[in-house]
Amino acid sequence: MRHAALAVAATTALLIGLLAFAGLAEAGDNTWKAAHDTDPHLPLTPQQLQMTAAKRAAETQSVPALPGPIPTYACGGGCGGGGGYPSSASLVANQTPQITSYYCGPAAVHEALGALGVSLSQSAAAAALHTTTDGTAWSGGGTSPSGYPVSDVMNRYQGRNYYAPQYVASATSNAISTYENDLMYDISVARAPVIGDAWETRYSSYHLNGHPADRTIFHWFEIRGYYGSGGTTLYEDSVHGASTIGWSASVPAYSALPSSQIVSIVGGRGYIW
Repeated sequence: MRHAALAVAATTALLIGLLAFAGLAEAGDNTWKAAHDTDPHLPLTPQQLQMTAAKRAAETQSVPALPGPIPTYACGGGCGGGGGYPSSASLVANQTPQITSYYCGPAAVHEALGALGVSLSQSAAAAALHTTTDGTAWSGGGTSPSGYPVSDVMNRYQGRNYYAPQYVASATSNAISTYENDLMYDISVARAPVIGDAWETRYSSYHLNGHPADRTIFHWFEIRGYYGSGGTTLYEDSVHGASTIGWSASVPAYSALPSSQIVSIVGGRGYIW
């Protein structure tokens, strides 16, 4: 019994130590990002604020059974119309390798629009997004009407879902809960993918699967579904198969990560939903 008690105590101490280390790493990552952030973080437009509020209000309502392409559902408590989201849901898997090292934004938009039945090439998406060799901006990209390139282009080319930016400062419990609700709403009700904007650094606690941990990476990626009532995020990564990126072989086309880790990974930027 004494040995078992000692083992339990040691395990508990280890877990506490790991949690404390993760917290310190998260704090270090946030501090580094704050000191090196060059994005203007434009204020949301009145329309973006209004539509975000409307979508959030709709999250508290019963889930309607909408017409149109149906995601793959594994239901928990009913699939639409029953007052709750399915426990898991996903949209079409259509991962596409990005055609240049800086085309993750165009590739993610190409994939997201494809899931909505709209065809737009990566080159055409890059032109619309004002993508440069530095990539696609979170905000301040010169697009109309809001200056948030990905949401502006998504709203220009489809009408199923109004896309609004959601900035994430850090992975607080409130930010994680907000993301999980937004994710389930978009996938299950709007039947539209979410698009994340990762900012990974050498101080980051978490990274997208296969991404190197020794450098700074900005990366747009399409989020296509969830498990566990939003607790796990399903996403696809355009680095997979990208011949212009030396570490692409280590990156899976499709992955799943805890949603809390996704929120940490997009910290300092956010997601478009």
